[in-house]
Amino acid sequence: MDFMYTETDRLAFIWRRSGTDAEVLRVYADTPQVCIPEKIEGHKVVSVGAYCFSEINRTGAEIDSASLNAVQSGRLCEFCGNYAESIVLPDSVRKLGNNAFYNCRKLAVIEIGACLKEAGSDIFMNCSCFSKLYLRCRADVPNGLKQLISRINSSLEVYFYDGKCINAMLVYPEYTDSYDEIAPAHIFGRNITGEGFRARQCFSNDVPDFKQYDEIFNKASIEESVSTIYKMALGRIMYPFMLADTAKNRYVAYLKLHQKEIMDMLVTDRQLEALHFMCSNKYAKASGIDSAVAAASQSGWSEGAAGLLKWKHEFIEDIKRNRYDFG
Repeated sequence: MDFMYTETDRLAFIWRRSGTDAEVLRVYADTPQVCIPEKIEGHKVVSVGAYCFSEINRTGAEIDSASLNAVQSGRLCEFCGNYAESIVLPDSVRKLGNNAFYNCRKLAVIEIGACLKEAGSDIFMNCSCFSKLYLRCRADVPNGLKQLISRINSSLEVYFYDGKCINAMLVYPEYTDSYDEIAPAHIFGRNITGEGFRARQCFSNDVPDFKQYDEIFNKASIEESVSTIYKMALGRIMYPFMLADTAKNRYVAYLKLHQKEIMDMLVTDRQLEALHFMCSNKYAKASGIDSAVAAASQSGWSEGAAGLLKWKHEFIEDIKRNRYDFG
């Protein structure tokens, strides 16, 4: 296997070739948002090496420093650690090496295809901002999601994108996993807290099992806070892929019951599309919209406040007028 260095206008790679395949070891870029190509010098990118995007360089590659001219001149930065914010990986990637994203504390979004088969240990360690994962596939085909979410216990939003639109969204809440010593036998018992763990088990042959996923919501809605799980309900309703009527009714009832809290949190996150969805489907009441308008105004979000006032007039006040229209 040979170490290689390849440079383009906006990217540079240290990589290793094996036959017709390539393993990316280090990446250099001129922006914190990177899209890795499917091929480097005709070799298909099938693997991301251990510590690839970490500040810790463990490539073991011997590259002549004179070859790294774009890096030496400052035109490209090492894409790692706190510099990395968003990464798009090609469909050809089948493996993510151990600690691939270690200490990428500003990394928020990863996009990947459906071919992933192996996710190494601790790949998301200290990725405190990582919150969104996009999968370029339908939600009913085998993919690498199960491997990925087993490597992260913080909250994660997963979007399935089929090339045209988002066809499904699943939210995996945070959970904690610890071991307690049982004295005096010095036996350690595993202690798991949070429904996020059970949600991560809802798979069948590497495909999300939506029926199982929807069934855990009853218990989750009792044991978890609104801020923790409201996105589970909202995501399933907004993108109702394989959603049974009974599950839909549970989600809708939850959104209506907690509409004021949910509207305020959507304003905090400036989720205009979700706010419109809540209003247009009558899940939000006038009281919830008024509270959200006040929150948007106080935070200086004029677009949100204006939209909410418009939707209140369009979807709520019109209902009241029609209710008493005897003409």
